Amino acid sequence: MLAVVAVLFGVGFLGIIVLQRGGSSPAKPVAALEPFDGKLAIPSVDDLRVGGRKILLCGAAFSRPQAMRLLVTEAARRDYQGLVLACKPVGAGTPCDGKIASRVGDTLVVQCLTAEGEDLATILTQGGILCGQPVQAGATYKPC
Repeated sequence: MLAVVAVLFGVGFLGIIVLQRGGSSPAKPVAALEPFDGKLAIPSVDDLRVGGRKILLCGAAFSRPQAMRLLVTEAARRDYQGLVLACKPVGAGTPCDGKIASRVGDTLVVQCLTAEGEDLATILTQGGILCGQPVQAGATYKPC
């Protein structure tokens, strides 16, 4: 009797799975990310925004002790807040292409350049504000 109940349960469960697969709608295509520009806003050293978009600089991250977060945020704001940047997403010719996704949740992973063509991640890693991430960008940016 137990074997019959188990078989019926299995058949019913399989039927439900098959019905759900057949009724699912196709996945929506993800829009291709385009380059964008804007002014840099620094709510915190690990929350950068350009033109109102939340960004993560490819190959660079804040990886210092959390006790330094406020001090480093203030230094970054003082020196770089309002800087006009042109940003391109990973996959559009950045040092991180093929090594990290172009999005992490709602955050865009980008490489940003100043009007003079300087890479923001290079500026911030050379200044000790962020640390280079060799896994993402090789030796492009200075690690801590």
